[in-house]
Amino acid sequence: MSVFLGWMPDAATQAALADLHHRIRAALPADAPRHDWRTPAQWHVTLRYLGESIDDALRTRIDAAMIELAATTHAPDASILGAQYWPHAKVLVAKIEASDALKRLLKQLEATMQDCGFAKERAQTAHVTLAYLAHRDAPAQPTPLATPVPLRIDRLQLLRTVPGAYMSLASWPLASIATDA
Repeated sequence: MSVFLGWMPDAATQAALADLHHRIRAALPADAPRHDWRTPAQWHVTLRYLGESIDDALRTRIDAAMIELAATTHAPDASILGAQYWPHAKVLVAKIEASDALKRLLKQLEATMQDCGFAKERAQTAHVTLAYLAHRDAPAQPTPLATPVPLRIDRLQLLRTVPGAYMSLASWPLASIATDA
């Protein structure tokens, strides 16, 4: 089971992801590789991986740091552009265009977690995993959305993997609505 900082989509974003999922699934050729589809309870954006587990002392440091960060960080906007196969990772993802504000948030989270004692982590590419593939062979890339779906990262969560879903261990609403994209 892993622990990470992330964002769980609200109902409107879940509806948009469900529509994207259904359109891709309907367009798949009969001989397409098997897809292990994720459920809405599994849809999330990983913002910073923390490890397989964290102890109480570390969780207390994370909570204090996140309270401070959330109080001074505006909710960034982003957009779902469509879906994309990542054959190297054997996944189908909802591709997210990260705004400058979201890129700043990712950098802030990285610095904050390093201050909490975590080693430097690789940069995150904002996405929502829609399906895992059995192998690297993927159908043709899905058609991009005609109109990007806006989304707002309005809260950060400390999430832990549980069978078939994610459990929120803590949640921090972000300060206010950002006006920059």
